[in-house]
Amino acid sequence: MFPRRIPSLLCAVASAASLSACAVGPAYQAPQTRVADQWVAPAAAGPVTAAPWWSQLQDPLFDALVSEMLAGNPSLREAQARLAEARANRDAVRGGRLPQASVSATGNEVMLSKNGQLPIGAIPGFARDFPLFDLGFDASWEIDLWGRQARQTQAADARSQSAALSVEGARLQLVAELARAYVDLRLAQADQATAQAMLDARVQLASLTDLRANSGEASAIEANRARGEAESARAALANAQAASRAAALRVAVLVGAPPADMLPRLETPGPIPQPPAAIAAGLPSDLLRRRPDILGAERDLAAATADIGVAKADLFPRLSLSLAVGQQARAVSDLFSGDSTRLQGGGGLFWPIFNGGRARAMVRAADARAQAAAARYDGAVLGALADSEGAINRFDRSLAALDAARTAAARERAALDLSRQRQQAGEDDRLALARADLSHLVADQQLAHAQAAATEAAIALHKALGGGWDPESRLAEARSDAR
Repeated sequence: MFPRRIPSLLCAVASAASLSACAVGPAYQAPQTRVADQWVAPAAAGPVTAAPWWSQLQDPLFDALVSEMLAGNPSLREAQARLAEARANRDAVRGGRLPQASVSATGNEVMLSKNGQLPIGAIPGFARDFPLFDLGFDASWEIDLWGRQARQTQAADARSQSAALSVEGARLQLVAELARAYVDLRLAQADQATAQAMLDARVQLASLTDLRANSGEASAIEANRARGEAESARAALANAQAASRAAALRVAVLVGAPPADMLPRLETPGPIPQPPAAIAAGLPSDLLRRRPDILGAERDLAAATADIGVAKADLFPRLSLSLAVGQQARAVSDLFSGDSTRLQGGGGLFWPIFNGGRARAMVRAADARAQAAAARYDGAVLGALADSEGAINRFDRSLAALDAARTAAARERAALDLSRQRQQAGEDDRLALARADLSHLVADQQLAHAQAAATEAAIALHKALGGGWDPESRLAEARSDAR
């Protein structure tokens, strides 16, 4: 008789499922953020490059270091692990929307009490101890009447996408940090070479000043000052050597490799990477579609909005259906007999009508979290705009400073050549030539610093614009993975 009611039960399931399309809570809409049409600072026209911008540095060693870092940096591996966790949590939430089924099997030796509710001892032929075997299949399904599970899935999908964008943000941040550390390394090596040359020049100048002092052409004060400047140059060389080693160690840490393996590769001097002549900045509105931090903040807002629906659904009743089918017998030989079949099916309703206002408080809390997420999104947009404007201005000014440093170095080089000619012609002494050489070394050092500053400004601009990755393809990949 009972099995004949199964079709009715299935009809009830279908009817309940048809009601699950109603989802409470706000429907998410991406924020409509207005930004200026043009940059305030002078910016080069053209779209932001999606290609690896670091290839513009034209440094094969740095390209290799980037590849090694992306494969082994601990911070990046941590972000990738968080992404894997977010995707696993998303899959777990999705699984909760489906009917849950389990298989159980038990075998027990049972002894009933003679003094219990049933008069076991008074029933003829009924033994108080017997074996009992049970093999069963149980299924349950919570009908998503108010869209609670649908909102949970939306939130989990959004958080998974946010975690994927965090990986992209970590990747761009690390590449930029490695590029700056590499430029610092090459600058430190240039400073070390300059410090060695300046020490040699100062030692020569001190020697010449001593000779002039011994012949009465210079005072003891001048001789002592020259020797003091030589010792200062020796200290500057030691500091430059320490800075060079520190920069190499920083690169090794970012790459994620032991210093002993990296130092031989890094401590061979190399040129300071040249900055590009121009960097296309696109439009300010491009930041909303390019910067991983903005895109991630938008996904966090989507997740927080879906959480409001989850909290509101808890104000309404939950309906669940269950079905249990199994075989139960006191002998294994009877376990698969038709008379041993047990069957139970039905529905359940759960509705917390009074919980001290907890459910409504949770709705208010979810709404507050969504407002906070919206504020974080607005802050991310404003921060990105300010960051980009500052980076554009810094890059423009650094190129101007580099041009001035090149002009100054060229003039000092010409002055050194003229001083060398005058010394060879007997018009100037060796002391004047040594001083001209020092001035030339100072100008060259200033040029190296200006070049490094311009390259680092270019790195900062690429990072601020969100360059070096294709957001459309990565987001399409994330959405495909979410499905």
